[in-house]
Amino acid sequence: MNKISTKKLVVNALMTALVFLITFLPFLHIPSPIAQGYFNVGDAVIMITAILLGRKSGFIAGAFGSALADLVLGAFIFAPITFIVKGLEGYIVGAIANKSNNDSKSVIRRIIALAVGVLVMASGYLIFELLVLRLIDENLALMTIVSELPGNLIQGTISALLAYVFITIINRTNIIYKLR
Repeated sequence: MNKISTKKLVVNALMTALVFLITFLPFLHIPSPIAQGYFNVGDAVIMITAILLGRKSGFIAGAFGSALADLVLGAFIFAPITFIVKGLEGYIVGAIANKSNNDSKSVIRRIIALAVGVLVMASGYLIFELLVLRLIDENLALMTIVSELPGNLIQGTISALLAYVFITIINRTNIIYKLR
């Protein structure tokens, strides 16, 4: 059994809280012109956590921070799928980005990890909406997918771009070595 350090526990808790806050706070919501709801950049924090701290930390911050935001915002039906989708997003981004220590490929690996993270998030919600809403009404499921998928892709892409910028800045300051 691996023993988790107090430092790692605190950093994971802080990143989880940051995902929650960025997702939850209304003044950080960007109204969606495409679908009902809003864009948020909580995915950026998930991606940053996953790349800088690893896949397990990415999973923890993504799953717990995002699902808690859904619960507090009253989106109860989405909380379980958000836990799974955002947790997988963090885990997969972290796994791809940290696959090897070869610095010459790290930028390309990060870009691939971020792109895959966007696709994991968007496809995860697409599959959920298709399966669950189809039980209610097949037309509703198709209309929801058509209206929500572009918004999820835009949200994910904006988050990935922000994550890339922040990761680049953080790496140049060498602060990450103090967090690990």
